Amino acid sequence: MGFHGTIGELKQLADSAGLHGEWQPKPNNCWRMVAKDRAGLNWSSSKGTLWYDGPSPAKEKLQAAVESVLNVGAPAPQPAAGAKTIFVVHGHDSVSREQLELVLHKLGLEPFVLQNTDGGGLTIIESLEKMIGKNAESYFGIVLLTPDDMGYAKKDGDAEAKPRSRQNVILEMGMLLASLTRERVAILQKGFVEHPSDTAGIIYIPFNDHVKEAVPKLAARLQKVGIDLDGAAIARASA
Repeated sequence: MGFHGTIGELKQLADSAGLHGEWQPKPNNCWRMVAKDRAGLNWSSSKGTLWYDGPSPAKEKLQAAVESVLNVGAPAPQPAAGAKTIFVVHGHDSVSREQLELVLHKLGLEPFVLQNTDGGGLTIIESLEKMIGKNAESYFGIVLLTPDDMGYAKKDGDAEAKPRSRQNVILEMGMLLASLTRERVAILQKGFVEHPSDTAGIIYIPFNDHVKEAVPKLAARLQKVGIDLDGAAIARASA
């Protein structure tokens, strides 16, 4: 059995089952809670998997309590307040950005585009930390990888130049993946764009002429993390 939500929601479910203990972050986007009887609850936020350890019968008792709450005792995890705010990372392709904003509005979602705000007196990095940092205000992030730059390794020369995204896009993509995890980040790729070498294994959603080409797969990603989308809205956004 798995859990696809946030660490805050998992803590609430544990509390509702009367399970109390100290929660600690672990490597590879994992969390661990140890109860007073030394039974351990472990969760991978990136994969949504739960597993248990500790002495018997405490371990089995903990597992039964958690699974009881997940099955019956509580509703399926729902996005927190403001979950419909979608942080948009983009480069210089304003046409694709505007297309994405229109698609999100048609889906009933609220895109947050940093350049469309006054910044509230914050620097760019402070605004990024506020929206997609440790205590992110955005529930989901979408990265627009568009071929805005050309780049090549110095040893290869300009004959090997390939289309790349802007450096700020790569930085913000990394921040999103670290904060929201891969489950709550979608990367839309326009045409051919060279990928950073350490992003192998990340799923890219391709499109060529218009962002609406990516809507079916994007909608599926949004629904997977609990964002409710109307079928008619998906059809409108795809048209």
